[in-house]
Amino acid sequence: MDLSLLERFGFIEVSSRIILNKFPKIKKIAKKLRGSASHGDAKASEARADIDPAWKKDYFDKLSANLSDGDIVLIHSSMDGLESIGISAEDFMDFMHAQADERGITFVLPCFPITNLKKPTPKSRPYDPKKTLCWTGMLPNAFIGDADVIRSRFPYNSLAAMGRQAGAMMAHDLDADTVYDLNSPWRYCLDNHCKIIFAGVKASGSNTMAIHMTCDVMAADWPVTDWYEDVTYKIRIGGEVSEKTIKVQKDFWYQYCMEERTSGRLKEAGVLTEESIHGCNFGLVTDSGQMMDVLIGLCNQGKLMYKIPRKYLKR
Repeated sequence: MDLSLLERFGFIEVSSRIILNKFPKIKKIAKKLRGSASHGDAKASEARADIDPAWKKDYFDKLSANLSDGDIVLIHSSMDGLESIGISAEDFMDFMHAQADERGITFVLPCFPITNLKKPTPKSRPYDPKKTLCWTGMLPNAFIGDADVIRSRFPYNSLAAMGRQAGAMMAHDLDADTVYDLNSPWRYCLDNHCKIIFAGVKASGSNTMAIHMTCDVMAADWPVTDWYEDVTYKIRIGGEVSEKTIKVQKDFWYQYCMEERTSGRLKEAGVLTEESIHGCNFGLVTDSGQMMDVLIGLCNQGKLMYKIPRKYLKR
């Protein structure tokens, strides 16, 4: 199997991140370089005067061929990658509308609110699912502005959905105490074995369900101590502001995250595929439930998505 060095050896990613944390200026440059690499082989659209109109059709044909009637499809995206082959946010919205109408497909996008970017304070603005922008990209911001889209009221790592199952998915979102617990839209997607598409972006930089949700699903079996912290967010719904205290993963743990190696393990297990279509990445997990089973099995063998020092492990 053709895996990159980082996909084979997780310690390289973790060691590099810990070292770069000590040098903020170099870290900023490295982050920008990794962001470019996460789009696959795509070049900046303004530098590509050779875009063939057929590339867009090829990409959407590939996407459509991997969908089935009634699917729930979680899409991680980057317009840098998609625009490199001539696909705009409007093109992708049109595609999703057509698939939702004609095939009963429910599309789900991570629309993480900008109110998550800093820890909340008494002066922080409330999260408003109808108005708060998200930091997850151009397509998610176009998505939440669509009249057919329902956005979760849960104030952290929020999802938004369009299609047949969108209402049921969001019905109990505020009953959730953690981002991915039994009442969350994330768990609804997992329980219904959603497909995951990585459109114009590599899975290693965006597979939230694999990297962050597995820990919640394992619950007491997750082998790391002191994983969560309580955070209180303000939420504005219908003009009224309320507060909700939730448990979120501590930022401290991210330094030990092996995103690249996790992608490598999923490819080795045959549950994740990635290919380049005219230089734009197309990644696919056909069954998120199967992916989760693989990850939990690996975790039970001591092969976590994080390279956690022994002193933090449960004894």
